[in-house]
Amino acid sequence: MCPDDPVSPSLEDGMETSGPKRRRVCEPQPKHDVFLSHSGQEKAFVEQLYHDLRRVNQRAFFDQDSNCLAKAEKFAREIIDAAGRCRVGVVVVSEGYLTSKWPMLELSRFVECGVKVFPLFLKLSPSDLKGNEVETKWKQSWRQLVERGEVKEEVLESWSKAVKELRSSNGLEYGKFANSEYKYRCAVVEEICKLWPPRVKCSTDVPQDEIQGYERLCKVASSMFTEMKVVGRDEEIHWYLGLYGMGGVGKTTLCKAMCSYSQGEFGDRVCYVELPSEQVNEGIARKDRLARLKHALRRLGSCDRSVIDSISEEAIQEGWECLKGGLRRNQRPVFLAIDNVGDCEASRSEARKYLNVGLPSGSKVLVTARSQEILRSVLRGTEYCKPIPRLEWLEAATLFLSYAAPWVLSVSLLRAEEREIVERCVSECRFEDIGYDPSSQYHPLVLRALGTYFHDVDGGNVMRWEEALENRNKLQRSREARNVNAILGLNYHSLSEQVKLVFLDCALYLSQGYGSWKILPWWSLRRADEMNKWVSWISEVHGVSPSDAKLMVKELQRLSLVEDSSSVVSVHDLYKEFARVLVEKEGSIEWHWWMSQVSNAKHLKRLVLGFDEPIIGRAMGTFVDCRSLVYLELVQCDDIGPDLELGNLRSLRVLDVFWCENLKRIVCSCINRRHCYERTGGCLSELTTVQLRWVESLEAVPFLRHCGNLQHLEIHGFPIESMPGFVATDEEPIDFRYFKALRTIRFRGGWDILGLVKCDAFIIWLLTVLQLENLTAFEYALYDLGEEENEEVGVRTIELVQVSRKLSVLSLRLPNEIGEVKGLQLLSELTTLNLSWSGGLRRLPDLRCLSKLKWLEHPQCGLNRKPVIGKM
Repeated sequence: MCPDDPVSPSLEDGMETSGPKRRRVCEPQPKHDVFLSHSGQEKAFVEQLYHDLRRVNQRAFFDQDSNCLAKAEKFAREIIDAAGRCRVGVVVVSEGYLTSKWPMLELSRFVECGVKVFPLFLKLSPSDLKGNEVETKWKQSWRQLVERGEVKEEVLESWSKAVKELRSSNGLEYGKFANSEYKYRCAVVEEICKLWPPRVKCSTDVPQDEIQGYERLCKVASSMFTEMKVVGRDEEIHWYLGLYGMGGVGKTTLCKAMCSYSQGEFGDRVCYVELPSEQVNEGIARKDRLARLKHALRRLGSCDRSVIDSISEEAIQEGWECLKGGLRRNQRPVFLAIDNVGDCEASRSEARKYLNVGLPSGSKVLVTARSQEILRSVLRGTEYCKPIPRLEWLEAATLFLSYAAPWVLSVSLLRAEEREIVERCVSECRFEDIGYDPSSQYHPLVLRALGTYFHDVDGGNVMRWEEALENRNKLQRSREARNVNAILGLNYHSLSEQVKLVFLDCALYLSQGYGSWKILPWWSLRRADEMNKWVSWISEVHGVSPSDAKLMVKELQRLSLVEDSSSVVSVHDLYKEFARVLVEKEGSIEWHWWMSQVSNAKHLKRLVLGFDEPIIGRAMGTFVDCRSLVYLELVQCDDIGPDLELGNLRSLRVLDVFWCENLKRIVCSCINRRHCYERTGGCLSELTTVQLRWVESLEAVPFLRHCGNLQHLEIHGFPIESMPGFVATDEEPIDFRYFKALRTIRFRGGWDILGLVKCDAFIIWLLTVLQLENLTAFEYALYDLGEEENEEVGVRTIELVQVSRKLSVLSLRLPNEIGEVKGLQLLSELTTLNLSWSGGLRRLPDLRCLSKLKWLEHPQCGLNRKPVIGKM
């Protein structure tokens, strides 16, 4: 910590405490729990043992792993320090070990520091460590080291003591495992895990080498905890710390680092809870609160998995009681980190719930928020609230260079003129913040952003950065926190216009949780991760291929505008705020894309109306003026009216309608109403994705006649009650032969929305659709197929002849009259086949030739092969 960092003196007593006593200073936790001590002759065995230990998540020190020894440090000091701070010293006993300098120095260090010693008798036996052996054999070897000047005479006594300690420790003899090295290593790993349970791997783990000043910052934060006596229980104490600071200064990173750091003290009793940074829809908020509570139950509650899984949103109070009960039964102190408490009352209230669950005595609680006021309202006292520890200059410079010039291994390697330029760059990332006045602190997120920007300036040539620094139009030398956007915008403004808009989608939509109610693309069968889900969304909305969409996301990650993750689209809160500033700038392209007002609706590109409250803009009675609209999402918009008119939305690419109870028809009132799609793709030729889900009053979808370039069509979730006479349109059935671009089709629910009430009509339509050459996924699972009680079961046959060879997912609920499907064996790309709803099915062809088939579901009938049953 810098000398001018604020240090809280003794403060006055709080209403619910006996006053802060002192700040507990914890020793830095060791980087390695297990130290593998050996001579060079056993290196091959120890290397394999090292990998065995890593597989069970043990943190082992092995001198041949470059990650175990810090760069640019004297390795002798590093090794001795690691030996003294580990939990278990594993000694591979051999003649080479007992006659070598470094192994004996390590062994004596174990004994000196009280480390548990675990001997492995690989080539020697315990009898080789008897007292007479030490005097007659090993001491003579040690004296030779003294004579050669490698060690001093006085170490011999400590070595003798160390061997005596080794002799009294229980170990494992290799000879008792039938000379099987594998069995021996397995037993060794098992015993080590008994001596020191492996560290529990958390989703919050942050690689230490990715955090500048990890050890120092964690040590400083540990020293800042303040003691509080539990009211009414004087013998019990808790330790509280509330860290505050402006967005992006590293509160979340430090919070996660402290969880990892504290596992040395608390073992697996460490829990990280991240609260939402802003208020979202209550339905989403309930699900998220329950997910966080279940995570806490798994980490701290000692509850059965079945009990945790059974807790519902409606019975969430049961979850809180389970957590209280589990902590009461366990009675061991825990480390609880509550990160990112927001300014809304819902966030503060949830944080207080975690504080009031009855934590055991000795527990430590870390809470982070942007302001001292938020922390004070949660922790109920200012004495626990402190500004986040600051980066020192060298740490800030190292962080900046790791992005700007990663080939520079150390600041000390810079020439004087280069160092001066780096100092100027780093000083641009220093801002005033509450708690540090009149000083200021280095802003990690801004350091990363500026470093990424300079990386692309003349190939990272440090001497060329000075010219960029002089450009005051780009770098405003303001030290006020509100102007961090000047630097955050550097990378944004270097993007192409399209990638800028992808960033806005990521910041204002994907990462905000508004789309979290959506299911994964149904054809993925929930195998797709979040990243692929959103890449698919970007691809559809921006009209680019999935590979191009992924490249754009990767570019945003490279420039630090989007967090670097392979599984999820995540944007830092500060970049979300930056995006909001952009869209509020009237007249800009961002304002047109995500407009905050709809008075100029003809330029609007996105409109997302949800739960009676729009995300951007206000609900409009008509979309006539939205001629530039690309994406339209309506969620529970009960006031939308009976008709949704799409006639003027010629730029629309994606239509997503969910649970609009009053909507009856989706129409397009163009001149060529009947067969618009036969004419160069129709007037809605840009529309590629249509999703209509749980639209209970929907009677007709005649707008489909105008969407000749449709690629994804989903109509899902209508009521089970059949309503005879419902048809898709008020005209003749739609001819699907014209939808040549269709790649995925899904009809699932209770009504025959297409009017296919007869088996013959269904078969003709099905064979027509399956011939679409680009079709890759198809599902038809309607519950009302016009079946009669007296119909003959299993008497009809479908033969697939001209079927898309690209089809990989096929899911059908066939009418009961159909008893056999021929030609399935021709679908060589098929990975998923679901016929489980087809009650009349009696026979399938031999499917053993389908090498890619992974999921097969079917009714209980005789098949020619044993199927692989998978969940749909």
